[in-house]
Amino acid sequence: MTSTIENEVSILAASRELGAQLGDPEWLGRLRAEAAGLAAELGWPDSYESRPWKYYDARSIDFGRYPVAEDEAIGVEASDEVVVTTLGFAEGGTAARLGEVLGRVVAPGTDRLTALHYAFLREAVVVDVPANAEPASPVRVRRMSNGQQFVSPHTVIVTGANSRVTVVEEYASDDAEMLAVPVVEIVPGPGSEVRYYVVHRWGPGTRVFGYQRMLGAERDAAFQNLQLVLSGRVVKGQLESSLVGRGTSSELLGLAYGRGDEYVDFYTLQDHIGPDTRSDLLYKAALRDRSRSVYYGLTRVGLEARNADANQENRNLLLSKTARADSDPVLEILTSNVIRASHGATAGPVDEEQLFYLQSRGIPRQAAEAMLVWAFLEDVVARVADEGLREELLGLLEAKVRAG
Repeated sequence: MTSTIENEVSILAASRELGAQLGDPEWLGRLRAEAAGLAAELGWPDSYESRPWKYYDARSIDFGRYPVAEDEAIGVEASDEVVVTTLGFAEGGTAARLGEVLGRVVAPGTDRLTALHYAFLREAVVVDVPANAEPASPVRVRRMSNGQQFVSPHTVIVTGANSRVTVVEEYASDDAEMLAVPVVEIVPGPGSEVRYYVVHRWGPGTRVFGYQRMLGAERDAAFQNLQLVLSGRVVKGQLESSLVGRGTSSELLGLAYGRGDEYVDFYTLQDHIGPDTRSDLLYKAALRDRSRSVYYGLTRVGLEARNADANQENRNLLLSKTARADSDPVLEILTSNVIRASHGATAGPVDEEQLFYLQSRGIPRQAAEAMLVWAFLEDVVARVADEGLREELLGLLEAKVRAG
């Protein structure tokens, strides 16, 4: 089946046909029909009305050019302690388990893009970690998409009480024009810790609009996330941490190295809802040529979020006169009982005094600049606790920096 997202009629018909082809269970049929209806009704995100879309006009994309994906290559590696399923939705027991979570954390009605995601969903990777499990090796998910198409990868991570898991997900695509709308839903159990690291290695013609939300409803749940953006025409993410249970925490890390006309845009929400919650955020971008970085982050401390501790930092290094960075960190504090609520943002070139110091020690200017760029970027990945994984991620970053 080859369908496109041209108009309301084609969306409804193509979504219904896909569901029949895949043999949707009843619960998924309802979700798919709801999403298709929303996709037909909702307008595209408006740059004037939706603050996270201020710098990018979704209406500039001709969505009708992208056939709905018929296939996606997925590779999964995991220890026996973790149940990982690449789900074709007709599979009974696992599908029923997924039905408890799918669409509950990132709702189909978030905007038209998420509605399209659920309307044309083909599969989901489900990482299900039992209570008290602590696998020694990371769960690895590799996704590869080829050709001009619309893809909607979906990942669900659910953990039991007092478990620890690391999930590394890598996205890649070829040189064809592609539209990707990945959705990630994360539900950590009480006292558990989820470390979720995402590597973006999209092709030069791929535009990505991703949605990720961690729902920390249980007490003392912890979440660490790293977004490592190495390539892609447009990589735009909406990342949320909902800190509901007492003592929940979130650490959001982001790192981008842009060149050419690459565009990286992140909206983050650190939403402190329950008491004694903690969040930290550090996003950095180094930009060459005509590349651009956009960051809009909201730290919200609710009325019941007593003793919240929140920090938010965005730093940008401009390596050419035509590179550009826009940064807008925002605090919204509704209670006076706060331990800390801080934010900061910078954008500028490499420090000339530091360059002069290194050159005075006999280091050529180009090498000196590379050293300073590396020092600027490295401290984000340094927060990854696993030494082997940290070195692996640094190796990927070093290869991108060396390529210019």
